[in-house]
Amino acid sequence: MNTTHDAAALILAQMTANDIINIVSRALHILGAIMLGGGLFYMKAVLAPKGADACFAGRREIWAKWVGVATFLLLATGVYNFLVINNGVKADGGKLPSTYHALFGVKVLVGLGVMFLGAVLAGKTAAAEKFRANLGRWLNLAWAGVVAIVVIAAVLRTLH
Repeated sequence: MNTTHDAAALILAQMTANDIINIVSRALHILGAIMLGGGLFYMKAVLAPKGADACFAGRREIWAKWVGVATFLLLATGVYNFLVINNGVKADGGKLPSTYHALFGVKVLVGLGVMFLGAVLAGKTAAAEKFRANLGRWLNLAWAGVVAIVVIAAVLRTLH
């Protein structure tokens, strides 16, 4: 008898369709964060010391596509996950504390800033070229934003 398989089957049997959707949404949100945050960190720590050309090496369009995919995943699943959390607390007769909403707002604004930096650094406009001229500065700011988001997310997790 395979006890791991039996345990997994039991867990799945107890899940509703909403449980599965919520898990998929959370996983996609985390994957989007890994793509964007990890990509920015790799550029900052490994590629940027060699200059903007080393960061993209003719593959700027590919990075731009993945920034777009990550941004879409983060925005779509972020809204969905917030609604699930908020509605779940309300369904239990509770209310999220005002601190939760304030921190969530800060997290969203910082996240939009990180998404903007990822997009503009991958952009093909004259403005993007100006940003890439100070690549190290913008990657440092983007990475500081990613770290702030992780810390805020950890705090938010304890508040609901």
